[in-house]
Amino acid sequence: MLKDGQSLIHLSIFTFCFIKSVEGDWSKWWNYDGISGPGYWGIMNPSWSICTLGKLQSPINIDPLDLQFDRTLDYVRINKQGVSGLLENTGIQLKFTVSEGLAPVNISGGPLAYRYQFQEIYFRFGEPGELGSEHTINGKKFPIEIQIYGFNSDLYKNISQARENPRGLVAVSIFVRLAESIYRKSNFEDFSKYLDRVRYKEDSVKVPNLSLYQFIPDTEEFITYEGSSTQPGCWETVTWILYNKPAYITKQQLELFYRLRQGESNYDNGPLGGKFRPQQPLNNRPLRTSIALDAMTDEDPNCIEGVDSIEYVPNLNPEDEVQPYSPFLSLS
Repeated sequence: MLKDGQSLIHLSIFTFCFIKSVEGDWSKWWNYDGISGPGYWGIMNPSWSICTLGKLQSPINIDPLDLQFDRTLDYVRINKQGVSGLLENTGIQLKFTVSEGLAPVNISGGPLAYRYQFQEIYFRFGEPGELGSEHTINGKKFPIEIQIYGFNSDLYKNISQARENPRGLVAVSIFVRLAESIYRKSNFEDFSKYLDRVRYKEDSVKVPNLSLYQFIPDTEEFITYEGSSTQPGCWETVTWILYNKPAYITKQQLELFYRLRQGESNYDNGPLGGKFRPQQPLNNRPLRTSIALDAMTDEDPNCIEGVDSIEYVPNLNPEDEVQPYSPFLSLS
């Protein structure tokens, strides 16, 4: 039997070895619950301290009264060709990663001064009966938020380098609404067939020829702000672009998201949905937008008087009463 002193020494060695074992890969040690959840991300790993201390954090609520029309914003340009990649259930989130060695799908224009190479997609969704978007519009959530990440390929070699450096990342956000009408085309017809193949933790499936245009709504209007990734390490190097129209999904396709589980097939650890970071303070960041009335895009630059006084009321749910017309956020 070990003496007390020896026990303490062995305990210290065990603790040190455990810390060293996770030091190289913290990706498996964070979650959305308990002492591994968002409130502890900035504490559990010193290199993630910005999760707690940062002032440019995401996600946020988009208050239409804070929007500032910027006539200098160009259209967002995204290459249309498809790419192959891996769709995986990590037990924390549903993630698509582009395969290496492919012709890049580039994202440029809009608020971007550089070219960004599409690399990852994260799907944020709720549990049954719960809306799952991380960003909100005037406090309103959506069933799903698609977050498409790209890295600055003009300045950096890969996403790991880019996320820790200025102007490193772009995140294109697409809200997803339920298609109430049979005449409303779903954006998930091709993609949904893969969801049953990633039902459990560590399940993965190769997805060939995925085009971002199957998700991108038919609009050139967007909102943009400077923020962070919504998971550790909360890097404040992200330019966010949020489209002004939603994508659509059928009830049956949404149910496929709800079936995804956190645990492995022999251990049900609850649904994968409902995992998202709480919203962060805006901290006086500008919310720029290309959404405008005709008067705001007139050739006469003085033809924007009175725009700031326009009141926006969202019309996000079909059961809501009819709302007055607004130039902002036509998410219907």
